[in-house]
Amino acid sequence: MAEQLFQIGIKGLMRRSDGKILLLKLPAWRDRPSHWDLPGGKMDPSETFEQTLRRELKEETGFAYSGKPKQLCAVLSNVTIPVGDREVPLVLIPYEVEVPENIEIVLDAEEAYDWFAAKAAAELLAVRYPEDFCQKIAIL
Repeated sequence: MAEQLFQIGIKGLMRRSDGKILLLKLPAWRDRPSHWDLPGGKMDPSETFEQTLRRELKEETGFAYSGKPKQLCAVLSNVTIPVGDREVPLVLIPYEVEVPENIEIVLDAEEAYDWFAAKAAAELLAVRYPEDFCQKIAIL
């Protein structure tokens, strides 16, 4: 029986008090076109979910999050990740992160960001996230 491998990605659904959600416009990579996504990334082997979340938010947005995040769910992404010579499923674990209205976002030069109403964010995330997750985001 073949061993089932997964990559785990931790995502931050950063939401301001006005309800808008931060999305990052990520550049094209390999055969994948540019797309909007939540900030976050893969876990390092020695990290917990929350440690990964804090590290990734700092790396990707410049925001040093110190609050208590709320885990929303775990979802199987619509995309796979290359690992060695094969593609493996990506399990995404998103956390809701409340952020201040005046948060300063600092990105790499090739990236962009914007704040979206929940329904618009859900539509943009449908490329990477399953429909049931996007439906939950749309009604936040």
